[in-house]
Amino acid sequence: MAPATYSRTCAACHALQFDKRLPDAVPHDKPEVIHPFVVAKLQAYIAAHPSDLRVPRDPSRDLPEEPIPADFRLLTPPQWVAERTAEDEQLLWRKTCKQCHTLVAREGAALPKVAPSNITSRYMPHANFDHSLHGLVDCVSCHATAATSQQSSDVLLPGIATCRACHHAGAEAAESRCFECHTYHDPARRKPAHSNFSLAGLFNGPAIAGHEK
Repeated sequence: MAPATYSRTCAACHALQFDKRLPDAVPHDKPEVIHPFVVAKLQAYIAAHPSDLRVPRDPSRDLPEEPIPADFRLLTPPQWVAERTAEDEQLLWRKTCKQCHTLVAREGAALPKVAPSNITSRYMPHANFDHSLHGLVDCVSCHATAATSQQSSDVLLPGIATCRACHHAGAEAAESRCFECHTYHDPARRKPAHSNFSLAGLFNGPAIAGHEK
C-alpha cells in the first residue's frame, strides 16, 4: 500500500501558510529549507512595504505594574525580518508542522529536527503478497468497503474466505496448495554449504559418513 503524501493527501486541508501578511506557503520540507524561504519572503515584503517598520504598541500585551512602552517602535529592515521570522517559525514549529510531525530540539542548533515518519506500508509483515499478480480483479472485489471507508482505524484486509473464492481445488481454480501462500524457509537467510567433494567424488568416491555409496 502506498503511504500518504502531503501534496496528494494533506495539502487540500492543511495549508502551510506562515504569515498573515503573505499568501505564500512554506515548502513541505526540512527546517533547513523552510528557514531561508521564510527569511527571503519577509525581506521581499518589507522592501515593498517600508511603512511596516513603524510597529505600533499592542495594548493587549501591556503587563500590570510594568512601565507602559512607547506608542510605536521604529525598526530597521533586518530587525523587522528577525522578529517576524522568530514569530512565524514559532507558529510553524509549535503548531503547523507539529500537527503531523514530531519536532526534536537540538542542543546548540537554532532549528529543530523532524523525526522520521513511521508510516505502515506493509500491514502483513510476514506475507509475500503481490498485488501485481491480481491486476485482473478490481480492488473492491477483495476490499469491499475501501471506497466508502472514512476512518484510518478501519481494517480493510480481506479474510481467507475471499481468497478461497479463487484459490480452491479444481481445474478452473487458481493454485491452492500450501506453498502458494506460505513460505517455510526464507531463502535470504540460507547459509552456504562448504565441501571438498567434486561431482565425481560424490558419486564414485568413498561413502560419506552415515551414508552408503
